[in-house]
Amino acid sequence: MQTYKEASERLEQIVRRIEQESPDVDELTKLVAEAVKLSKFCTEKLTKADKQLEELIAQLDEAPKEL
Repeated sequence: MQTYKEASERLEQIVRRIEQESPDVDELTKLVAEAVKLSKFCTEKLTKADKQLEELIAQLDEAPKEL
């Protein structure tokens, strides 16, 4: 299973490769397709983490406060 960090680092590698190497159209197509998948993965991870954090913060707000 891939982590957010791994996916993010791979996205950075793809961008650098495209910028520095100017790959041919076939390789470019493969790289862009991979980048799209990685981008969706990262977005889903961030969305899920955001929801989890909101739920945890809500739990803190609901917790009884000691005086």
